[in-house]
Formats: sequence, structure tokens, C-alpha cells
Amino acid sequence: MTNTFIENDILLALPLEAIEIEPEDFQEASVNSNKITDEALRWQTYQNALALIGFERWLKQRKPELQVDKSQCSIFQPQSTTTINATYNLKVNDLIVCLINRNDLTEEFIPVTKNTVYSAELAAHFYVLTEVLEEQEQVIINGFVRYDQLNNYLKSGNLQTSQNEYYQLPLSLFESQLNQLLLYLGFLTPNAIPLPVAASSDIPYLEEALGKAGQSIVNLSHWLHGAFDTGWQAAETVLAPSFRTTLAFRFRDARSQKTDATKSSLSGVKRGKLLNLGIEQAGKSLVLIVGFEAVEQNKFQVLVDIYPTTEQTYLPQNLQLMVLDETGKAVMQVQTRNTNKNIYLDFKGNPGERFSIKVILGDTSITEAFVI
Repeated sequence: MTNTFIENDILLALPLEAIEIEPEDFQEASVNSNKITDEALRWQTYQNALALIGFERWLKQRKPELQVDKSQCSIFQPQSTTTINATYNLKVNDLIVCLINRNDLTEEFIPVTKNTVYSAELAAHFYVLTEVLEEQEQVIINGFVRYDQLNNYLKSGNLQTSQNEYYQLPLSLFESQLNQLLLYLGFLTPNAIPLPVAASSDIPYLEEALGKAGQSIVNLSHWLHGAFDTGWQAAETVLAPSFRTTLAFRFRDARSQKTDATKSSLSGVKRGKLLNLGIEQAGKSLVLIVGFEAVEQNKFQVLVDIYPTTEQTYLPQNLQLMVLDETGKAVMQVQTRNTNKNIYLDFKGNPGERFSIKVILGDTSITEAFVI
């Protein structure tokens, strides 16, 4: 059953629609979230799963002919799960929807990650504001904003910023007439609201090295502005405590190389990504860490590290880490021996320079492509 009511003054009189969630919905959300080991990530995934269940039910009640595809949703992709309170890559009639789940809608501004707009992998045609009320057993649909409207607002320069990774969007930016959203989803085509296009390469090698055509190239310059690609989490989230200390020392050394001209520039950033080389069953998962920072005028330092995901585990023997240039030629490489807990490579590059990082273990390899 859908209940429509008017919100109080503190929520700027934003109309809401409340969707009831059933006991089995809580169980389904728990199943999805229990796959996550980190407690904070698990709780956020649980909240996002409930928001998704409620939104999908609302669509079926209000416009059952809409085709919903949630197979690529971020909550079903553990490697993409972060503390972001949003569900990405929900498709409705080939239009992409992002659910932004808020726990406290008494605030007049909604924090939205910058990569929600910048990243071609995460941008959506529509951003829908939701709230999960567990005690009331309801999911609230608050409003929505189109991508083009959001992008125009960000370009206006009137936005507020908080932490490095977030914009603060006013609640008034979200359209309150939810019937309009249903009309858009029913009649618009994807090209009616153009989205960012993933960087594609005219160098044939990069398409082959990425393992599948069309995979996006990570733009490290975007990282300095808080826009991160899917799967790249805060380094502290994926590293064991003892390795965090090791990485901190390495990053500190890189900062010591900064010139006076760059000391006041944007601070550096480091992100981590879990690698699937077919060794998880043996308790030997790996994490790739990439650090990025301006050290001279128009010159950037790139730090590349490989660590195991647990303090007690060494890296597997004969694990290779390579840096490849635009042509696919290995310009740097290192290999583990018997008791390596980490391996790393460092280099400097110029804006616009492309490179790839390749990790090899036996017959399995993973390549990530980057542009500075």
C-alpha cells in the first residue's frame, strides 16, 4: 500500500510517498549485506538494500509496466561497495536511476559524492531521494532530480561543499512531483538526458589490455577533486592496520618531494582496490593501492603498491607488478620472492600521460588503465 502525505515545515513541505516493507524484505536486505565483512559497510549496504526494495515496490504499484533491471546495482557488486549512502546502476526502461538514501531528512542540504556526477560508471539519468524508517517499516520516496538539472546547478557555482568527496545539494533542488518521474521513466529515452561518457582510447593496446572493450580509464586528476571510480575505496578501508603505517610512511616520503610551488596545492590521495586473481579461497586476497599527488608544477607522483588483505599473510611467490606505457611496453616491474608482505613501484608523470598497471600471478593477470 502506498500512502501519500505532506511533510512538515522543517522538510520544506516536500511531498513524500511511504512504501510499506515486509518482514521478508528485512531478511532479504540482511542476506545482501551479510556478504560484507566491514561493519560500517555492512550497515550501509543493508540500508541501501531496503531503499532499493521500497523503490522497486513503489514502481510496481504506481506504474507496473515499467521494466526494472537491478542486476548491476552496486549493492550486488561487493567490490563496488563503499560507505556511500547510494545505490547505483539501477535501470528502469533503460534509464539509469541512482537512489540516494538519507537517514535524516531534517537537514536542508543533502551530501552527494562528487563522483556521482563526474564518473561515467556512476552517473545516472535520475537521482531519487529516499529514507528508510525501520521502526515504522517504511521506505520514503522524497523527490528526484534529473542529471542535466543537477549538472547545471553544479556549474552555477552556488553549491556548498563539505568534505573533499561531497557536494551539499539543497533539498529544494529535488523535484517533489513524483508523477513527473513516472512520466519520464515511461516515455524518455536514454539519449534525452546525455550522461558522461567513459574515456575511450584510440590506442588499440589499451582496449586489449583492459580485458574488455569499453572499460573506462581511471582519471587520477579527478581523484584530487574527490571523484573516485567504482571499486576504488579509501586505502584505510581495505588495508590491515600494520600496512596502513607502512603506506603512510611511503606517502609522507612522496610529500617531502613537493616543491614550494605545489605545497599549497590540492593534497594527495590514495585509494585501494581488491584484486581477483583466483586466490581468495586460499585466504590470500590482494589489494592494489594507488597514491597520487602533485610534487612539482605540472608533475605528479604516482605510488603503486600491492598488499595482502590480512596482516598474517605474505604475498604469493612470483607475483609480478608492472607499469606499462601507452604502447603496452613494460617500463617498470618488480616480483615477489619468498616472504614479501608488499611490493611497490613509484614514478612521476605529466598531465594527460597514460599508463597501465598490470598484476600477474601464474596464468592470471589484471590490468588497470590510468590517465594523469
